Amino acid sequence: MKDLLDKLRTYKKPVLGIAVSAFTRTGPAFLLPNYSIICLQNTSDLEAIRGKCRVYCLQTDFKINLAKLKKQNTSSIMKIPQVSLLLKSLAKGTSLLVYKSTNKVEKVCHKLGIKILASPCFVRDPFEDKKEFRILGRKAGLTMIPGETLLLDDFTSSQYEVFKRKYGQKLVFQLPDCKIGGGVGTFFVKTRDEWREFKAYVIRRRTEGKALIWVNVTKYIAGTAASITGCVTKDAVLCGLVQTQLIDIPEATAFKGRSGVWCGHDWGFKLFSAKIQRRGEKLCRTLGQFMGQKGYKGVFGIDLAVDEKNEEVWPVECNSRYTGAFPVYSMMQDIYGEPSFDVFHLLEYLEINYKIDFPKIQEMYRQPKTAAHVVMHNQERKWVKVDGEIKGGVYKMEKGKLVWQRAGFSLQDLEDKEEFCLVERAPYKAKILKPGERLVRVLFKDKIALSSNKLNDWASAVCKKIYRAYQLQAIPSRTKKKH
Repeated sequence: MKDLLDKLRTYKKPVLGIAVSAFTRTGPAFLLPNYSIICLQNTSDLEAIRGKCRVYCLQTDFKINLAKLKKQNTSSIMKIPQVSLLLKSLAKGTSLLVYKSTNKVEKVCHKLGIKILASPCFVRDPFEDKKEFRILGRKAGLTMIPGETLLLDDFTSSQYEVFKRKYGQKLVFQLPDCKIGGGVGTFFVKTRDEWREFKAYVIRRRTEGKALIWVNVTKYIAGTAASITGCVTKDAVLCGLVQTQLIDIPEATAFKGRSGVWCGHDWGFKLFSAKIQRRGEKLCRTLGQFMGQKGYKGVFGIDLAVDEKNEEVWPVECNSRYTGAFPVYSMMQDIYGEPSFDVFHLLEYLEINYKIDFPKIQEMYRQPKTAAHVVMHNQERKWVKVDGEIKGGVYKMEKGKLVWQRAGFSLQDLEDKEEFCLVERAPYKAKILKPGERLVRVLFKDKIALSSNKLNDWASAVCKKIYRAYQLQAIPSRTKKKH
């Protein structure tokens, strides 16, 4: 393993991560000597991150007025003139690490002669499309959850009754055309009233201008919401643990009423059986090999439904990109002495020649691990201003109060199980948040869940205390928002 790490630690060409908040691109900072990050938002964990790598914050270093940006994503960041000048100033051979590649990003990078460390959009996009994935999954050889895809306009009341008889009283509806916003296009339907609520939602969104055309209707699989991480390399597909996802956590999710909203992971909550792990790996490896044949390489993830009673594992959807588990998963791997998924993703895209014992690495990847993270959101359903003085870093809860311990941004900064770390968006006082916007991510060293949608009493109390500490105050009008 040391040889692998040395190959990256001696890589001299610049590698640049780009993101809305710096934390999400910190993985390579533990591996590459010439790594830096461009981030959009000024967050209260930046001081700690800057102790690990260079960070260019557009909001503070370049005085960018975020209120003037129509969107906050990689494409909008790269359109900023100061970013173009920065990218042009970097040495030849610069590489860019992104959340996922898009057509707009690819055009800019091609013009600047910058290499993107991600599969091109024409390769990755079909796998992430919820409609296409059901087709591609079958072609890859996966057994998909029983169900059908049909035009929304053909989804009549009588057709709904047919599906109930065919797949069971409780059904899952997915709107493949809803591509942004966790849980926005997923509905668990078991009553006639819920069916009517779904139809009303479709009408409402169409009235708002959303082009909704298709719907996936599938059987509901009772069990645990889970996922698995994979990495397509030149020689094999590496697979992580079948991991518990935190879904619809009341203390964290943006809005009540959505279903299937991802809120984090708890890797220590449950060690699935060896049979479930094998089936998860087989599913991951089968899809990864098929993706590789299409030109994909590097990190990806698969959302799973795990029926523990029958030890069955079902693929739900594919995230053909870095997933929300990162960079926390990489931090956890480092603590457990594993070469992280980042190592192989970077080796592949930086075209560094390497050889490893894949069976040995895969066996390491199966070892049980304990850590967790929760992604919290503004739950007020309105624009709010942060009125509380609470900064990023390591905390403890003492006598019902949040007590700051030290600066930090990683699992490695936690010294015991009673500590937790506030990272990612971690806003300063006076920050304006839109409805449902991410508030902060909280890292834990110990397990925190009682189930995939319920935290234990301590973690629940911690999250509630953090949310109240930010003192989110409603602002009278969206027109008054400032960043």
